[in-house]
Amino acid sequence: GTPFAGHFNGQGYRIRNLKMVAANSEEGATYGLFGTLAPGAVIENFSFDTGCSFTVASTAGSSNGVVAGLVYDATVRDITSSAPMLFQGAAGNVRITMALIGTAFAETANVTIDNVNNNGTITAENRDNNTNGGATGYHIAGIAGFTTNDGASQQKVIISDCINYGDITSATGRTAGIVAAANRYTQLANCVNHGKQLNTCPKNDAGRLGNIACNMGAGSSMIGCSNYGDLTSTTGSRCGGITSAAGDATFENCANYGTILTDSPYRGVFWGYNNAVAQWTDCTAGGKVGTYNANAPVFDSYADAEQANYLGKQGANQSALTNIAYQIGNSGGGSAGGDAELRILFIGNSFTKDAVEHLPGILKAMGIDKVKMTHMYYGGRTVPEYNNGFATVNDYRCYECNPGAAGWTESMNKTIKEVAASEQWDVVTIQEHTGKVNAWKWTSAEKEALQGLIDNVKSTQTGAMPKFYYILSQAYADPALVSYSQQTVIVNNFASSQTDMYAAIVAQGQKVMSEVAFDDVIATGTVLQNLRTSKLQNAMDMTRDGYHMDYGISRYAASCAVFEKLISPAFGGVTLDGNPFRYTTSNTTHGSYSTPVTEANAPIALQAARYALTTPYAVTDMSHIGQERPDNGIEDTEFEEDQNKE
Repeated sequence: GTPFAGHFNGQGYRIRNLKMVAANSEEGATYGLFGTLAPGAVIENFSFDTGCSFTVASTAGSSNGVVAGLVYDATVRDITSSAPMLFQGAAGNVRITMALIGTAFAETANVTIDNVNNNGTITAENRDNNTNGGATGYHIAGIAGFTTNDGASQQKVIISDCINYGDITSATGRTAGIVAAANRYTQLANCVNHGKQLNTCPKNDAGRLGNIACNMGAGSSMIGCSNYGDLTSTTGSRCGGITSAAGDATFENCANYGTILTDSPYRGVFWGYNNAVAQWTDCTAGGKVGTYNANAPVFDSYADAEQANYLGKQGANQSALTNIAYQIGNSGGGSAGGDAELRILFIGNSFTKDAVEHLPGILKAMGIDKVKMTHMYYGGRTVPEYNNGFATVNDYRCYECNPGAAGWTESMNKTIKEVAASEQWDVVTIQEHTGKVNAWKWTSAEKEALQGLIDNVKSTQTGAMPKFYYILSQAYADPALVSYSQQTVIVNNFASSQTDMYAAIVAQGQKVMSEVAFDDVIATGTVLQNLRTSKLQNAMDMTRDGYHMDYGISRYAASCAVFEKLISPAFGGVTLDGNPFRYTTSNTTHGSYSTPVTEANAPIALQAARYALTTPYAVTDMSHIGQERPDNGIEDTEFEEDQNKE
């Protein structure tokens, strides 16, 4: 058929009552709302409600997805589905896929799957496929069924900031919350699975099951991914909380908090069985592992000297383990710090997430365990949308960090009103979508929405009113750097000038502060501009993809500004000088770019934040920082060039 090669923006609309049945009988068919996305295609910004459904009844090898059957050198982002998925395919030992995206294939350009989320339940029957989880199995997942690049290609399938809440009841050999088969050159970043999985694959030891992915192929990696869902196999499948087979992939800042049960000896909180040299760095081993034992679990127990056995079974080729935090028995939701002395509610999209992502780690490193933070997040949403759906819209991700916790945990199905009313907040922040006209053109509608959201939050509070802060938006990178469609924002509206975009954002921020009842501004957009003048400036203009912040140093700098603006005053003026927090992930891949936070560059990021707090509406030239000893006392430093350049 004819693939879709254009740009489809759903503008936040919801699809209702769409019943899709894939009954393909032709080998190689693709099926979905979009059958195939051709190279360069972009689809984004819509959702499927619970009245929709997706059934796969294929009788031949095929790729089937609620959103798209095949994504080929294309982009899918900002889509949420609550449609239940049912697999009833029967084609023997061939590959059939079912997920939101059936198959993703990269040949001449990267495939990008960003902020694609599944809330629907997943049910997979199996009458005729008993392969031991190989490429000819039935591949069922929440986000993507099978992902790979061409054998002669260096392009990547990048899956970022995706989440699965759908519980899985499956009898197939490959089933996972995020990706069933993360084959060649698949990179997963900041993906989370909350769905529980019960697997009854009809052949003993045929299943290869993981709750993030079933396997990790050559050139693949996983950064910042977490599993909270339990995984149970009743027929002795090889099970891992994160993946069944890790291959020689790299895993950084990943975590399991789910319970893993199977009668197979190949089981673990990280992987099931692995006979390749995978690299595991700064990962958390929580949850529990043990035998299913006819639904009467018996949990594994190892002495401290043998605790690596909790992670999974290894062959002759051993995985490399660096800085593994063993928290067996920890479900990831605990609070170590007791009652909060400061409560902060953040309302904003992915740009707010950039600004607050590293705050839990910074607080933990500083020994501050009396702060409660909640972030109400939905990708691409504007302040008028927040305000209009204040009491009725519940499709947000609700990120929470309880006092003493080391990271964010997530829940769903809450309205802003419900969350606002759940606490007596000390601080509330609001941020507009940086890529929408709302962030750079002042209108009466925008003023009314901002003030309306403030007033709505105040209506839920019974004591002293919180302070309200406006987080300043940020300017995009040079559009020549990347081909993402968001770059049309800066091309079409600002004549390709980042300077003009930043100036418009500043002017908007000044109007907000003069005409809306905010107490102050936090200029994370200026933090980013400051960094761009420093020695840390890199090939991606301090972003990971041209518009979001670099996962490492840029996010850290923004979090420094939020910390010293909101948290320092509440705790005796404590500053981040000498803060030991470090983020070690290094990545120069477009879409996942990450500059590690190091002893050398952390002070420069902090200074960029302080300049922005002092002069929020003007860029401070930082080209001298790291070259000589200025008045702020930062010593001359040298940086590893390969951390900052592709």
